[in-house]
Amino acid sequence: MLHLALRELAEQAWKEADTLGDQPTQRSAGGFFGSLPRVTWHLDKAWRRQMARAFDDLATDCETGAQVEPRSTGEEMALHLGIARAQDLTHNRPRLVQNTVTGLPEHRADFDWEACSDVLFQDHDVLMLFDPSLDGIEDSAGDLHQSMGMVNLAPQDWFVAFDPEQDRNPARGFRHP
Repeated sequence: MLHLALRELAEQAWKEADTLGDQPTQRSAGGFFGSLPRVTWHLDKAWRRQMARAFDDLATDCETGAQVEPRSTGEEMALHLGIARAQDLTHNRPRLVQNTVTGLPEHRADFDWEACSDVLFQDHDVLMLFDPSLDGIEDSAGDLHQSMGMVNLAPQDWFVAFDPEQDRNPARGFRHP
């Protein structure tokens, strides 16, 4: 279900990146990019394409059996949103869920999205960007940012690997031109 959710979000992000181009967005505009934290609304098409690719990268990890582990802040955001979408699909589209999991071995933790979130993340710092009372937390020079040891919360840093040795192949390109 996580794979399906990540693929759906990737498709939505790719379409909106093309539609929005370099235009800023806002929450009232709706859509995927309007649902991201406010610090991302002014970013350009190149940044949005990287966000779409983060969904693709994680979906490919699911598909190939690789360990699903976010390697950057952008991938953390994508994975949080993917888990939320998978949970939504589980509750609201039972027929799709049944068709998707038919033939797969069952596990007692299937559809335990809270446990999924606990296992797949080292922390949930990126979610603080949704809290308007914490505006500015993405500033690496800020006291709160430094005291909590956070990294790469500024949108321009979202696609920098946490560990350079775990960086994705920069030559992998983009699924959409």
